[in-house]
Amino acid sequence: MAILITPIGKTNPRQPDAPLLYYPKATKTGEVDLEKVTEEIAQATSLTQADCYAAVISLVKVLEDHLEKGEIVRLEPLGTFQISVKGTASDSAAGVSKDNVTRASIIFRPGKKLKKLVGNLSYVRKKIS
Repeated sequence: MAILITPIGKTNPRQPDAPLLYYPKATKTGEVDLEKVTEEIAQATSLTQADCYAAVISLVKVLEDHLEKGEIVRLEPLGTFQISVKGTASDSAAGVSKDNVTRASIIFRPGKKLKKLVGNLSYVRKKIS
């Protein structure tokens, strides 16, 4: 199956008079929710859908607990999760405190199988009607 792409026109904000350039953008073809995913996992395993749902909810809680401790969570083949922070500079190392932190985010690095998936994708331009 190929990933559908559509052209998206963008201008360079530093050169507003420059011509519009077009870039490929992945076109979403739908979405699935936790219920659908757990249903599919249940069909592929000996687990019930309720077991799968409970396992996913528990996984999120365990991830929260370990990420809050500053730990990196490696879930191969899924991938790795860790906290990253952005902040303002200080004149010295001693001057850096929690007040310098402006935001935090969770970084996800896909495992080998997911990385391989991305490397093997094919692309088709979406037909515009």
